[in-house]
Amino acid sequence: MLIQSTGSLEAVVIKRIFFSGNFIRHLIAQLETFIPSEPPQTVKALNLPYLSDQQERLVQVLVNGLSKSGSTKVITADRGRGKTTSLGLALAEWVKAGAANVGNHLKVAITSVNREALEAFFSILIKMLPDAEYRGSALNHPRLSIRFYPAHVITEKCGHVDLIIVDEAAALPVTLLKRIQLQSTNHWYATTLHGYEGNGRGFELRFLAWLDRQKVSYQSVQMTEPVRWSKGDPLEVLSYRMLCLDAGVSESEPLDTETLCYEVISQTDLVGSRGLLQQLFGLLIAAHYRTTPNDLRQLLDSPDVSIRALMNGQALLAVAVLIEEGPLPPNLIEPIWRGYRRPSGDLIPQTLVSREGIEEAGHLKGWRVMRIAVHPSHQCSGLGSQLLTHIHQEAFTSGFDFCGASFAADKELLSFWLSNHYLPLRLGDRSDRVTAGWPLLIINALSDKAKKVIEEVQRDFFQRLVLKLTLLEHQDEQWLVMRCLAALTAEVNLSEQILHRLEGVALHQRSIEDSLLSLRDGLSLPWIMRKILKLSVSDQQLLIGRVFKLCSSHELELMTGISGKRAQQSRIRQLLAELFFQ
Repeated sequence: MLIQSTGSLEAVVIKRIFFSGNFIRHLIAQLETFIPSEPPQTVKALNLPYLSDQQERLVQVLVNGLSKSGSTKVITADRGRGKTTSLGLALAEWVKAGAANVGNHLKVAITSVNREALEAFFSILIKMLPDAEYRGSALNHPRLSIRFYPAHVITEKCGHVDLIIVDEAAALPVTLLKRIQLQSTNHWYATTLHGYEGNGRGFELRFLAWLDRQKVSYQSVQMTEPVRWSKGDPLEVLSYRMLCLDAGVSESEPLDTETLCYEVISQTDLVGSRGLLQQLFGLLIAAHYRTTPNDLRQLLDSPDVSIRALMNGQALLAVAVLIEEGPLPPNLIEPIWRGYRRPSGDLIPQTLVSREGIEEAGHLKGWRVMRIAVHPSHQCSGLGSQLLTHIHQEAFTSGFDFCGASFAADKELLSFWLSNHYLPLRLGDRSDRVTAGWPLLIINALSDKAKKVIEEVQRDFFQRLVLKLTLLEHQDEQWLVMRCLAALTAEVNLSEQILHRLEGVALHQRSIEDSLLSLRDGLSLPWIMRKILKLSVSDQQLLIGRVFKLCSSHELELMTGISGKRAQQSRIRQLLAELFFQ
């Protein structure tokens, strides 16, 4: 609303300005209806360097915990509560106290979404410990050494440490947090409840529940007093409303599949109903997705975004955020294939053209499932698969060629997508620096044109997966490659000569060393790999270690517990006979 004056009080012209864009209209709607609930409270005198009583108490809890082995602390807070600074203060206080039962020198590994997120942590340590030596990602003191590791490598590179600190833990996948928990004796997990770094709801539903199931005792501390502004500051409340940072998941009624409805939710619907928008964001947050103001703006304004949901009355039980991709402009397909152009958008068609070299993929049109989430009370009940089935049917009716997705893969996610008839087509060259998952592109072909492209891509993908299997060290990474191999549908045939050599090794005494190439060809077959995945972990490691990774007898013994080359070879022959000739 704009008020213009002509100089006299009577001559006031009121004009309403209409802004374009759903995101802007959403922000204006929150401004128009916002009424502060309470005035800001005055800040009382503090015991420096602490900026709140809660911060002082938290530091004492953390310091005391370092006197015990196997201590796990979980710190949750909204933005601006001094959470990250508290971690550094606790270590500085431990040094100044000069006594602990874990030894005279404390070795600490710390990780977060990136090094910049820990600026407050290192800054307070430098201030409190002026005699410490600080170099970028490491701080050394006679009684304390700290080193930052990117999340995706911390479990492999930190070695033995007394304490592992994970800041912004909600932004990391639970599979990685589980590995970190098994790595050391003492752990501090700090996470933002509502904020741009991630959200504590998914962290609570997944990781803390896992700790409970593992009977890991942990102490949880929540910080509610802000240190950057006064308690009850209306600007904080308003920013949460405007950016949906306070979105949560409400309790859900028992599931009745007969009352479920597949709904198209428009961007206008979201702007017109704050309750619906809050439900949608709440589900995405509970699904462990990081949400930013840019995500909200894209959701409300992007012309390529579509939203599909399963509703039970007014309750949102499952949601998928889709983005339409392709076909590429005909005049851009060849420059993209040659590597000269890479315009924004159209991730799947562009990847298949530029990275896989399939120009025909540039003519495909489809939906990429950008995000999918199910209400926590109804997960593992088939709602996600049911929603995807509706989406596939709608896409097919609309003449689309494919539905696809791209994500950082782990066992749970990959199993979900494969069970819904998606095929893996591309696995990234390196794991994600934050999630530690491997970028995976998957597709469900809906047209003959897309099926032909997929068949062509799978032939090269098969060879690259076999090569990756020879190089990867971590067991979870090997499983991911094996699962992708097992999912392939392209026909791969063995020659009579290779089959004859496999028979010689499995049923007779032909040399395993002289037949490694034939064994590798045979074990790589998708239908054989599906059988291998049903074997024990020890047997899987024996076959993969000897045939693909060329491990020595000593290395195989460490991996499998089978002692001696003769015993290992005997077991390999038994497994080959079961896989190929039974």
